Amino acid sequence: MATDLRHQPENGYHSEPTQPSLRENLNRRSPMRLQRSLSSIETWGFGLSGHIAWVMVAPPMYAALGPNAIFVWLPAVVLGVILNLQVKRLGEHWPEMSGGTPNYITTLLRNYPFLGRYAAFDYFLSWVVYPSLNAIVITDLIQANLEPLGIPCPRTILIVGFTLIAYIVAFSGTRALGILHAFFVFPAIGFLLVFGIQGMGWLALSPESPGLFPSSWPTLSFVDWAKWSCFALYATCACETASSFVADSRRPSETLRFLNLAAVLIVPIFLANSWVLMRLATAEGLGEDSFKNLLAAAVPFW
Repeated sequence: MATDLRHQPENGYHSEPTQPSLRENLNRRSPMRLQRSLSSIETWGFGLSGHIAWVMVAPPMYAALGPNAIFVWLPAVVLGVILNLQVKRLGEHWPEMSGGTPNYITTLLRNYPFLGRYAAFDYFLSWVVYPSLNAIVITDLIQANLEPLGIPCPRTILIVGFTLIAYIVAFSGTRALGILHAFFVFPAIGFLLVFGIQGMGWLALSPESPGLFPSSWPTLSFVDWAKWSCFALYATCACETASSFVADSRRPSETLRFLNLAAVLIVPIFLANSWVLMRLATAEGLGEDSFKNLLAAAVPFW
């Protein structure tokens, strides 16, 4: 005959076994957890992926809005900084959770599973297009340098090739992708910082400067502001990517602390660079080409 054995205290009442909390379940060591194989530098490189999006978003936004583009960037930068700091706190609460923001969202919205899955899926879709967008920017750069030499540029082949390279490296393993990504992203961020800081200094101090502020501000409609705010938020709210690799990091606390630096870097990269672009990329015929706009803005002080 089976018996129900429970702890019975002296007061005569049965005590039920306590259930572990959600945090205890998530933090509990498991043989199925990810191997912590990434160094801090590699996770920091991933954490700077979103900052590079400025190169893709800013030139077409400036071509459409002119000086008013800065009014789109201002609230987007504020929200991006706040999101970075909030994601850092969530990462400290769930250090064993991989995936970062989308998994934090589904956990926070566990009582609303459909809404949580919808938000996580949207986050996934926003990153699916990122390799192809980078491939387009690189192809534009190559095309802009080949045209003066009269060399035809196989645009479609280059875009497809660069996109495939990104996926081939990604499926080779997170470590391989992290090393390759860090090799390119740190110089890119360095150049963007120098471009913005030196450009702002030149605008403020050089006698040849056209001035920090434009002579007039054109009218900005709410429809244009709302439309381009979606693109601006896509860029500034993608700067928390280091959180996706906390569970892969050998030093998760350093990976999370990097989110503070990532939040700080949003300001010079998205605001200072946009201001320099607004004041110096004024030549006719630049259009939405990222390379031509950045080159035109950099020529006066480089």
